[in-house]
Amino acid sequence: MRMVLGFFIGAGWMCLAVASVQGAPCLTVTVTGSMGGPPTFKGLAGPGTLVQYGDDGNNCNALKLQFDVGRGTNMRLSQIGVTPRQLNAIFFTHMHTDHTEGFADVLQLRWHFTGPKIDVICSSDAPSPLGFTLSCKKFVSHIADPFIQSGEIAQRLSEVKERLPGGPADLTNVITFEPKNEPQVVWSSGDVNVSAIRSTHIAGHASYRVDTPAGSVVIGGDAGNDTVAPPRSSSTSEQVETLAKGADIIVHSTIHPIMGPDRDSGMPALLFYRQSTASDLGALAKRVGAKHLMLTHLIPAIGAERQGPWRIPGGPLKEADYAKVVQESGFTGNTVVGTDLASIRLPNR
Repeated sequence: MRMVLGFFIGAGWMCLAVASVQGAPCLTVTVTGSMGGPPTFKGLAGPGTLVQYGDDGNNCNALKLQFDVGRGTNMRLSQIGVTPRQLNAIFFTHMHTDHTEGFADVLQLRWHFTGPKIDVICSSDAPSPLGFTLSCKKFVSHIADPFIQSGEIAQRLSEVKERLPGGPADLTNVITFEPKNEPQVVWSSGDVNVSAIRSTHIAGHASYRVDTPAGSVVIGGDAGNDTVAPPRSSSTSEQVETLAKGADIIVHSTIHPIMGPDRDSGMPALLFYRQSTASDLGALAKRVGAKHLMLTHLIPAIGAERQGPWRIPGGPLKEADYAKVVQESGFTGNTVVGTDLASIRLPNR
């Protein structure tokens, strides 16, 4: 009798242990597009990052947050088994087409298959000192105008009455915020919080941080320093550094120092200086104690002979060229030179 009882007690403890392991929280960060800027090169998707959170039992797949939606995002998501219908929220760092042009594709497909509404989070209307206004809210509300004007929305509605009559924009719940110099929570679900901070690139640019029980990740976007050209201590954003303190992972757009105006690339100084260099991002990651630095939006792309119309002094870069300048900055954590679908999981298996 004691042996049988002992067996059941032991089995009970075993079941509890298995349940505990299956329920351990986990976080996965995947680069859905790594192309730097508007150019195209060898099928690379436009900038975007997918953050998935859950536990071992659902393979970190309970919550899916998409940050920026560059061209080809749908195709990259499909490669990892994620459909537009499954996304829980979409966040925009800023209103540049390389970060936004895949949004219509994602939203149209979600509408086509009668998916649920989705939160879209971005900064509020941002007047530029040059006399125009950048508006994420207007961008989202007019996202399906070409499909409406072409007659496609009416034609699709005639086939499936359950589709929302206003087209894909009717699926969106737009949540805007005024970017500030200190982090503020702009979206949450359960024990997951997303904070945002103002950062410099164009008017309305924001950077994000996702905090979960499994770890934290910062999405820097195209952030650069408030001082738009040297002399300055760094090309990186002080606001992003504030946001990234204690974070596990930093995902950030980058430019290689070889494209600098002193290197004869031909790239205009303004375009170079408003990006964060890979070397300065390494130094930032070291200062904040990050464990992982994911470089994305690479300017120039690995293997590219030109960045749009501009030369790449010394010829095409390799992954090692980006890794080297990060290493020289003193960062000793894990550096991922982002290609499409590069991924990090917390905790590591």
